[in-house]
Amino acid sequence: MDIAGTELGSAGAGTQELPRDVAGGDDRGGSERPIGNESFAPAEAAQVAEAVCRQMEAGELALAADSASIPAPGHDPDAFEREFRDFELELSTLVRLSLKRAFDVLASAAALLVLLPLFLLVAALIKLTDGGPIFFFQRRVGLRGQTFRMLKFRSMVIHAERLRPRLEVRNESNGPVFKMRLDPRVTRVGRFIRRYSLDELPQLINVLAGDMSIVGPRPSLPSEVARYEPWQYRRFAVRPGLTCFWQVCPRRYLISFDEWMRLDLKYVDDWSLRLDLDLIRRTLGVVLRGTGE
Repeated sequence: MDIAGTELGSAGAGTQELPRDVAGGDDRGGSERPIGNESFAPAEAAQVAEAVCRQMEAGELALAADSASIPAPGHDPDAFEREFRDFELELSTLVRLSLKRAFDVLASAAALLVLLPLFLLVAALIKLTDGGPIFFFQRRVGLRGQTFRMLKFRSMVIHAERLRPRLEVRNESNGPVFKMRLDPRVTRVGRFIRRYSLDELPQLINVLAGDMSIVGPRPSLPSEVARYEPWQYRRFAVRPGLTCFWQVCPRRYLISFDEWMRLDLKYVDDWSLRLDLDLIRRTLGVVLRGTGE
């Protein structure tokens, strides 16, 4: 099933405000920063809006299946909306997307309840390591270019952001993302929770809120999206997820950025409930083997 042009919304899919007593920071390869210093500059927001897509006025209709139809910056800004003015979703598509959202809600709620003792254990380990904040949040780009605050367990030292400029020359990614397998800013507890992907567990809250899905492309930083090529925008046709094709690839950190993006587009084009269940099954294997980095 091709869902490149569709995504079902939810009443709670807006940006979620988190309490001020949690800590802010960056994803793997990024820098971590305290929540009180978090800001989203208007210039950066404009870059994202210009680089990703225009938001439709009615429904959560996402990007076109043909990447060539996505208007690049400087082109007619109304081209996308004109193309879909008469577009109607098939009933079967709406039903399947409704089932996907229902599964996300039930699965994330159940997981949060069952994993509560593990949450408390990880939180205690992080706090005892250096006395710093347990959580951090970060602006990410999601469905149709909308930004939201993504929540994670803190895995880096408190002042990791100050150290990032010195590490830029050691970036192991060939695209706009920053990746280091042996990032010196990661704490001992951080290395452990990353290995078993425990640092990602708080994102179940993002799933429950409607910002993310259990399965979907990993959410990107606004600064990364501003450097995307037009053909890569179509990954924002669906909600970002906890896991995806890239997440279950062996030695995924050796995959080129362009190949990573192609895997995301493959998910957008081939999506089905069966595919979601298969990726969840494969993700559990990756987590249990402790192959995360």
